[in-house]
Amino acid sequence: MYIKELGISNFKSFDSALSTIVFNVPDGQTLGSGLNILVGENNTGKSTVFEAVDFVRNSTRKSIEAIRNTNNPNSNVYVDVTFTGDIEQTIEGFSQDNKKAIFRSYIYQNQNQENLFKICRDSSDISKLKLWNNNNGQFANESGIDAPLKKLFETNFIWADTNPNDEVAFGATTICGNLLKEIANGFTQTADYANYQVAFNQAFNDPNSGLRGQLQVIEQRVQQIFTQQFGSASISFHFDELKIDSFFKNTTIVVNDGVETPMQEKGNGMQRAVALALIQVYAEELIRHPDNAALEKPFFLFIDEPEICQHPKAQEKLLSALLEISKTKQVFVTTHSPYFLSTPYLKNCGLHIFSKIENSSVATSANLNPILPWSPTWGEINFKAYKLPTIEFHNELYGHLQEKNNAYTEINFEEWIINKGVLQNKIWTQERNGIAQATRNVSLQTFVRNKIHHPENVTMQAHIYTSAELQQSIEEMINLILAP
Repeated sequence: MYIKELGISNFKSFDSALSTIVFNVPDGQTLGSGLNILVGENNTGKSTVFEAVDFVRNSTRKSIEAIRNTNNPNSNVYVDVTFTGDIEQTIEGFSQDNKKAIFRSYIYQNQNQENLFKICRDSSDISKLKLWNNNNGQFANESGIDAPLKKLFETNFIWADTNPNDEVAFGATTICGNLLKEIANGFTQTADYANYQVAFNQAFNDPNSGLRGQLQVIEQRVQQIFTQQFGSASISFHFDELKIDSFFKNTTIVVNDGVETPMQEKGNGMQRAVALALIQVYAEELIRHPDNAALEKPFFLFIDEPEICQHPKAQEKLLSALLEISKTKQVFVTTHSPYFLSTPYLKNCGLHIFSKIENSSVATSANLNPILPWSPTWGEINFKAYKLPTIEFHNELYGHLQEKNNAYTEINFEEWIINKGVLQNKIWTQERNGIAQATRNVSLQTFVRNKIHHPENVTMQAHIYTSAELQQSIEEMINLILAP
């Protein structure tokens, strides 16, 4: 079971018009098929998408006013999640028996015969999860479904401001604490644990143990004073057996990368990398079915800016790992890093570009309206998401226009582009063996292309193009490519 769509209305930076984001789902074999990458400038709503999913599953501890779009203070906060895939198997494997029939009754099919299952939470009653009834086109609240519904899938969020030390601490609610608790639950049923219980009681509570012999002296003295002052009573010390999780409270993670050091003394990059690894292991434990090893609970991993504190090589390695994981698991990341966009497998991923239009977040799929036959590219995404013109994108556009119009030489290209109404408002002086040739008029596109390709040209070194001219040249080529 996977997340097919997310609907958001009046939630934080999204206004009251319903925004629908369609996600990629894993196909089981293609690298990156289940990886969804959210890109865009700061404050455009990327992390808000993560918060919206968390809101549907776990509600919020914040006030409604803290998550309501400030431009629509009287409108309903609304988020829905639509699941697809093997929904029936998930319900059968992980729902409690008395809710299975209820959940199955809300499965419906779209025009492509896909099985779908939609849930929502809104501010009309934030405490209740609702199920979509496709027969009457309305959401319904079934009694007592919140907790059983949450057991159908797991989510884990790594926020940009997550402190790795918090995640790897061995507290009751941390990743490490929960991971060891899962392991410990099984350990308490083993012969090793039974032997420990016997040894504990022999050492601390057996009247014949050395420790008890010393304690009896203290007990007798306390009892004597108590009897004199307060009356007759028996005083003794008894040691309760330590709970299994008590052993983990003083546990630390030690990293040996040449020098053995407690993790909290490592750099932030190393700490975050260890936290990411632990979360993936914890996820593997969470999704296991207690009786059927072949059946896994749906698990969705959300990583906010995974590049934080990671050097370029580490980012590339992390991306490779996420591409592999997302063959079978759904992974969502927000990023500003070029290293997450410069992979040949980017075309397999769900790439979502976020922007602000009239102060409202808008998400657009980069897979729609491609500019190049091999879209999307790193340069193209930078231009669309950040309005950042790059020489790489300029090269791609120029080369594509040459190929598309059989204009392989500069002379042929200039003839073609002039016929399209582009002006020759720049000059270029070619050099041969360091000797300047005749100066000629060229288009802005050819001037920029030649400056990129011929930095060795001494004659033209004083002639530069600005960032605005680079952007103008790119925009004009895009218009030529997209023109009917």
